[in-house]
Amino acid sequence: MSRLAVLVTTMNEQDHSKYSEMNLQTDAVIANQADFEGFTETEKEGRRIRFITKPERGLSRNRNTAIDNCFSDCEYVMFSDDDLTFYDGYEALVLEIFKNHPDADAIKFNINCVSKRKITMSPIRNFHRAARREVTSFGVCALVIKTSALKKSGIRFNEFFGAGTQNYCGEDSIFLQDLFKKGIRLYLSPECIADIDQSDSSWYDGDLKKFSTVCGMIIDEIYPFISYLLCVRSALKAYKRYENVSFFSLLKWYLSGVTKNKIEHIKGKRKK
Repeated sequence: MSRLAVLVTTMNEQDHSKYSEMNLQTDAVIANQADFEGFTETEKEGRRIRFITKPERGLSRNRNTAIDNCFSDCEYVMFSDDDLTFYDGYEALVLEIFKNHPDADAIKFNINCVSKRKITMSPIRNFHRAARREVTSFGVCALVIKTSALKKSGIRFNEFFGAGTQNYCGEDSIFLQDLFKKGIRLYLSPECIADIDQSDSSWYDGDLKKFSTVCGMIIDEIYPFISYLLCVRSALKAYKRYENVSFFSLLKWYLSGVTKNKIEHIKGKRKK
């Protein structure tokens, strides 16, 4: 049985060379978005590599492609973008921690930022079961989940959010919150298993109104029954970080996002 497979999302690749560049040492599924369609499977030192290319765009769609094309005998999957470089022996470390914590359905591991642009996620200091409020700014890179739990829950990434869509962020936050809603036991581990280089990451274009509107949509997607109240709290916490932006302006943008999200649900635009 394959114990661990890494699900990699990337763009405009011509082959599976990312496998070596990222120092992958396990089975891997590389979901690639480019202007052609293809599927290949090969082996490297006894490890299987699937390379799937599709012309459709959207990070969430690409992550779902990786999930849907994973090896059927895989026991665990780990999510990764193509800017991670894994440490030697990461598979043994991951499996050991799961062995020591059999009640865990999923474990989020630390990653080390090696670029000048620091990631916003706070480092994990100790091993513990995660609370919903802790993971609001976490990404899914270096998140490992049992395939049995993933299949049983039926969770997929929300394809209306994330890079490549009009709502260009929030897909990871929505996915992590869906884990809690489905009763997935998520733990956080201080063990660091990879470096990340986000030098080329520039998803935020500086349009605060657009960003705040999308944030309101994300809040409503996760907490639809209390989204208006949470927008007030978010605006109170955030407006002091920006010059020449009032609390009421920021709140207005958040609330417009909530309303937009609710309308899209009512109109059925969110049905796949």
